[in-house]
Amino acid sequence: MDCATRKQQQLRAHHQQQQIQIQTHGRKRQQLQKQRHNHHHYYQNSQQQQKHFVWLVVGILTIFLAQHANAADLVINVPNASSNANAFYRIDYSPPFGFPEPNTTIPASDIGKDIKFSRALPGTEYNFWLYYTNSTHREQLTWTVNITTAPDPPANLSVQLRSSKSAFITWRPPGSGRYSGFRIRVLGLTDLPFERSYSLEGNETLQLSAKELTPGGSYQVQAYSVYQGKESVAYTSRNFTTKPNTPGKFIVWFRNETTLLVLWQPPFPAGIYTHYRVSITPDDAIQSVLYVEREGEPPGPAQAAFKGLVPGREYNISVQTVSEDETSSVPTTARYLTVPERVLNVTFDEAYTTSSSFRVRWEPPRTYSEFDAYQVMLSTSRRIFNVPRAANGDSVYFDYPDILEPGRTYEVVVKTIADNVNSWPASGEVTLRPRPVRSLGGFLDDRSNALHISWEPAETGRQDSYRISYHEQTNASEVPAPFPVAAESQITTNLTEYTLDSLLAGRRYLIAVQALSKGVASNASDITRYTRPAAPLIQELRSIDQGLMLSWRSDVNSRQDRYEVHYQRNGTREERTMATNETSLTIHYLHPGSGYEVKVHAISHGVRSEPHSYFQAVFPKPPQNLTLQTVHTNLVVLHWQAPEGSDFSEYVVRYRTDASPWQRISGLHENEARIKDMHYGERYLVQVNTVSFGVESPHPLELNVTMPPQPVSNVVPLVDSRNLTLEWPRPDGHVDFYTLKWWPTDEEDRVEFKNVTQLEDLSSPSVRIPIEDLSPGRQYRFEVQASSNGIRSGTTHRSSCPT
Repeated sequence: MDCATRKQQQLRAHHQQQQIQIQTHGRKRQQLQKQRHNHHHYYQNSQQQQKHFVWLVVGILTIFLAQHANAADLVINVPNASSNANAFYRIDYSPPFGFPEPNTTIPASDIGKDIKFSRALPGTEYNFWLYYTNSTHREQLTWTVNITTAPDPPANLSVQLRSSKSAFITWRPPGSGRYSGFRIRVLGLTDLPFERSYSLEGNETLQLSAKELTPGGSYQVQAYSVYQGKESVAYTSRNFTTKPNTPGKFIVWFRNETTLLVLWQPPFPAGIYTHYRVSITPDDAIQSVLYVEREGEPPGPAQAAFKGLVPGREYNISVQTVSEDETSSVPTTARYLTVPERVLNVTFDEAYTTSSSFRVRWEPPRTYSEFDAYQVMLSTSRRIFNVPRAANGDSVYFDYPDILEPGRTYEVVVKTIADNVNSWPASGEVTLRPRPVRSLGGFLDDRSNALHISWEPAETGRQDSYRISYHEQTNASEVPAPFPVAAESQITTNLTEYTLDSLLAGRRYLIAVQALSKGVASNASDITRYTRPAAPLIQELRSIDQGLMLSWRSDVNSRQDRYEVHYQRNGTREERTMATNETSLTIHYLHPGSGYEVKVHAISHGVRSEPHSYFQAVFPKPPQNLTLQTVHTNLVVLHWQAPEGSDFSEYVVRYRTDASPWQRISGLHENEARIKDMHYGERYLVQVNTVSFGVESPHPLELNVTMPPQPVSNVVPLVDSRNLTLEWPRPDGHVDFYTLKWWPTDEEDRVEFKNVTQLEDLSSPSVRIPIEDLSPGRQYRFEVQASSNGIRSGTTHRSSCPT
């Protein structure tokens, strides 16, 4: 195996160890800025369709050289070359490494085309000889040249970032060929127009520190090998991005139960970066990693919101600036908690609300939430009480331990707390009970039956009004009724005194007064008072023999236990009392004819009503021994004797006929009475009685007196031949009938008579009675008498003769 073949095998073995891409030296810098690769790139002329031509014009030959990976290419162009079909060229070179191999013959007809020479050793000095042979010339040397091929680029280029402003660059020398130094170029891809070049001679320095870079900037490192002043046609490159600066101050801008909105300042100095990477752990959020674009120049504050979080949970949030594939080395981190869910239904146990403390009760959050405990505080106080959460999720209560002001209204705030984050407050207002009133008293107005009560407020605490409650007690041992009672038995007032004027009569009332503060009542201060029953109304009081009978009724709205009847005889100071549960009473063994003042009281719970009084006399005894002393035509004189054992004030005489009303003669104080102007012919019933204070004896003395009728007068005969009519004026008084007698004067024993009742109209002023069957010419004698009640009047005579 010749040395050229061995060299080619060595090159291929080295090619397997290195993956190098060749890039042309003439590539535009704008295209370099778009390349962001982390590997060695070698770009060959043929692969990138960009060639670097080395033109050597010596005689008739032009030679093109191109550098390939691990080898150099030479492109030989023979202008004005012979195209003789019988001629040819022979190329020879040293060292004998390449293709075509040394001493390769090329027909002249093909020489017009490019002769590609490849597999040349990089960084090697070549000597080329070109010979021409035809029918006349043989092995004529037409051209010779000495060419040094470009060295291979460095290998194993790497970049280590030491800080956000510096990069440590290292490389290895090329695997084949020679080199005398290196040139390192750092080009800014984003940090424009950054470009720096470093030349290093010798082969001992294989590292470089690039400084004063911009944080977050993207750069490309190009490493060239140099041999005999010639750089490698290709270069080894590596793109890198420096660490961007760390973001600035980090705060939570907004949070609620399921959302955290964080806000941070941009890094200072800002450097170069394209966006932020914001992440949250635990990854409960809908998106746990967010990318936020950089905005503004210079950039301003940025924000990101994580949603769908667990209430009250602790989260770690980190923010990094991102530039290409690089993130800031030290993230800005913070620990935040979402707001825990708030409590529900803050209420207060009325049974535990006193004048100095209260019990507040609430329900835990209904939805899942993480929190450590509860906080209870007053809105007016900075003191906070922590309450452990209940293990079973039941409602929680807390008895406030501090001594508070009676009657004052407090706003109680209850929160859940997770670490140091409080939930939204749930609050309620509680008004403590005021202190009870003092010096409660009352008195009853006897006239109006109104109860006047008064009291004093408590020495400490607050109250805005008072509530007066009252209800009837059925017995003295009854405990006070719970308050409040029925609305109609309650009165609210701002004063410290009040008059109850709607109480029912005859009741035992329990009156309670409570101080009020915003409708919350203190413990009751109570007194018991009795209302006077209504006075009974005497319906009937009548006299009886030696006694009085009375009855009464009470007001339907009044209540009483019993009644007392007091009676006192007129003219004495003696008063007697009788008690009863009934509404009627009969008093016996009273003095006849005496007047008594009777008073009836209703009694309820030992309280007497106003009396209803009435004056009534007992029946007196009647007079005795009534006699009729003198009777004239219209005059009666009566005599009697006074009763024994009886009081009376006067006598009274009454008299009447069957058809007339009683006639009364009163005011008689003597034992005699004269009745004048009595009617003729009337039968009278005459009564004599004793009277005591308008009360007459029920047994008066009586006698019947009949007055004689008035005699007929002025009789006038009305005569015809056989008949005769007697006419006279109608007499005063009463006449039952008239008796007429007549006889002839010449025959006195021939007497005829007849009785004639008053059948005529009584309104007529005269009476006419016909007498028939008389003998004409004879003289008759007539007698006329009026009869009334069996008594006849005097006889009236008259003579007459029919014609």
